[in-house]
Amino acid sequence: MKWIEIVNGCLLGDGCIFSDRGKYFRFKLTAKDKKFLEWVGMMLAPFGKVSYTRDERNGTHILYFRHPIIRKLRKKWYKKVNGKTIKIVPNDLELTPTTLLFWYLGDGSLIRHLNPNRVPYVVLATNNFAKEDVKLLIEKLQKLNLSFYPIKYKSGFTGKECGYAIYSKVQDGTVFRFFKTIGFECPKEIADCITGKKGKSNEFKYFKDKWPKQEEWIKILSNAKEIGFLLKERRKQLGLTQKQLANKIGISREHVRDVENGKRNASISNLRKMLRFLGLKTQTLLTNM
Repeated sequence: MKWIEIVNGCLLGDGCIFSDRGKYFRFKLTAKDKKFLEWVGMMLAPFGKVSYTRDERNGTHILYFRHPIIRKLRKKWYKKVNGKTIKIVPNDLELTPTTLLFWYLGDGSLIRHLNPNRVPYVVLATNNFAKEDVKLLIEKLQKLNLSFYPIKYKSGFTGKECGYAIYSKVQDGTVFRFFKTIGFECPKEIADCITGKKGKSNEFKYFKDKWPKQEEWIKILSNAKEIGFLLKERRKQLGLTQKQLANKIGISREHVRDVENGKRNASISNLRKMLRFLGLKTQTLLTNM
């Protein structure tokens, strides 16, 4: 894991690089939970100077990181437009799994539906960037076989539109591939770290809430064509034909065939029945996918 990949991921979110008395440049990251910053700092410390402080006005914690290359990163990530310095997305930015993980940790979320038959989707905040930068990020995600599209972003404070957020597609399996890229589980060191209070209930949210729960994995896997091979292998292990499995589930043999060959998605209810009958658990599937 390269420290620049961590910093790049944070810069896609709320991280920033600022001038210290016009002479030095420092990377800055804020968070509600100091333990999260200490986890980030532990990975950065071998490469530069890390320090911490606390903003007494709002109770947030702040990490500072100094390294000679930070000045170069500042030139890549910022430019002046009409006399104002703004953050941009570097054309040569590489979205590595580490960069994508730290972007998600800082400015991503998993949106869950009240409808139990709807698949949750990933949202990445990009409201700090201009429209052309948002387009560039979508193109870079597409190169990772991750399909996102822009939606006008409304401030939770003012209710006014202020840039864009990008939403993952669902039916093409993007949500599954996204978590396969960054990790199927939240890093255990920060799972119970607080991200803030959100929602109408104003309840505390944690980093582990950004990852799917077991029942949600079934919904997500229903749109992942990669699951077909594992279903086929398990069916053969049990000595069943496609017709026998289809009869147990209540679907056609052709339906089973197409799901196994990745030509169609199983519905959430049918996948749940298949997994139950084949004796497969979601964790087993994730481990082998």
